[in-house]
Amino acid sequence: LEAAGCDIIVDDITYITEPFFRDGIVAQAVDSVAGQGVSYFSAAGNYGTSSYESVFDPSPSPAGIIGEAHNFAGSSGTDIYQNISVSEGNYTIVLQWDDGSGYAETTSDIDIYLTNDDGVTLFGFNRDNTGGMAVEVLPFTVTEDSAQTNILITRASGTGSVNLKYIVFRGILEQNEYANAQASTLVGQANAIGAMAIGAVLYSNTPEYGTNPPTIASFSSRGGTPVDGITRIKPDFTAPNGVNTSVDFGSFNIDGDAFPNFFGTSAAAPHAAAVAALLLEAKQKYYGSGLSPLEVRGILQNTAQDMGNPGFDFATGYGFIQPDSALSELANPKPVVTALVYDTTKVPGFEPLTVTIYGEYLADGTEVYFNGQP
Repeated sequence: LEAAGCDIIVDDITYITEPFFRDGIVAQAVDSVAGQGVSYFSAAGNYGTSSYESVFDPSPSPAGIIGEAHNFAGSSGTDIYQNISVSEGNYTIVLQWDDGSGYAETTSDIDIYLTNDDGVTLFGFNRDNTGGMAVEVLPFTVTEDSAQTNILITRASGTGSVNLKYIVFRGILEQNEYANAQASTLVGQANAIGAMAIGAVLYSNTPEYGTNPPTIASFSSRGGTPVDGITRIKPDFTAPNGVNTSVDFGSFNIDGDAFPNFFGTSAAAPHAAAVAALLLEAKQKYYGSGLSPLEVRGILQNTAQDMGNPGFDFATGYGFIQPDSALSELANPKPVVTALVYDTTKVPGFEPLTVTIYGEYLADGTEVYFNGQP
C-alpha cells in the first residue's frame, strides 16, 4: 500500500498468532511504512480485559501430566487451577510466552488445558513447542450456559524465568479468581510503535448526546502489554463506533432507523484515519506541504478530549478525537464577533456587568482583549 502511494493506512485485523511480547513481521511492516511517512491506524481490538498474565511459578503437576504446573496463587499459597465460568458458545483462547529465546524458536514447551477440580483433563493441547513458535491455541465449544471449569497451564520442558499470557479472543469467559481488572489485550501490530491504536466509544456516549466526558466501550481492548520488556503507550486515542452503515453485519439496530449499526474498534479506527485524511488535505491545500505521522499523532493527541484521569491511560489513551479542534490547529481562523449581550439597565464603567460574546470560530483557547489587555 505504501508503494502504491497510500499516505494513510488503516486496518482492523487481529492475527492471533502474532507475538504478544515481541514485534512480529506485521508490526515490523507497520514501523517500516511509518518510517516512510505513512500515518498508520489500527483497531485496538475488542477483547476488553479478558486476559491473564504472569511469570511462570512452578509447582507440581497433577497426576498424568509431565513437568510442572503454573501456580496461580503466587506468594499467597499454591493453586494450579484458575476457576472460570463460561457461557454457551464457541471459544478461542491463545496462550503465548517469552523465555528469552525468541518467539519463533522457543526453548520451552508450555501447554494449556481445561480441567476438573481434581486435575482430570477435559480438553487441551500438549504439542511439543521446543524449537518452534511460543504459542498454543485452545479452541472449544460450550453447549450449555453457566458452566464452570479450570484453566491449567503446565511446562513440559524448559527452565528459567518465563513470561506467559493468555487472551480470550472469542467467547465470554469470566475469571472467578486471579483476575486483573486492568489486564491488557492490545497486542500485535496495533501495539507497534509506529501504529496509532484506536479504542471505541459508543457514539451516543459522547458530549454530543449528553455524556461528558465520553465513556470507553467495555469491550475495547486495554493497552499495557510489554514488548521486549518495555510497556507500549497504547491505545493512542478513541473514536466513535455504533454508527449507521449501509452494510448489514447482523448487529443490533440500536437507534431503530433504516440503517444497521456497525460496532467495535473496527468502526472506530476508520473514523480516526478519516480525520487524519482531512488534516493532510488541509495542510497540503493551505500550506503546500504534508504532515509526518509524528505530526498527525501530535495534533490528534493535543486536541483529544480527556476521558479518564488527566493524561494518558491504558483504557482510553489520550482521549476522544475531536476533528474540529484538530483542524483548528492548522486553520486557526480569526474569530468574528456577531453580538455582545449584557444587562442594558446597568451603566458600563460604573457598575460591574457580565458580557456574553457571540460569534464564529470561537474555541476553548480563544482569548478576549479589552483596551489592549487580555
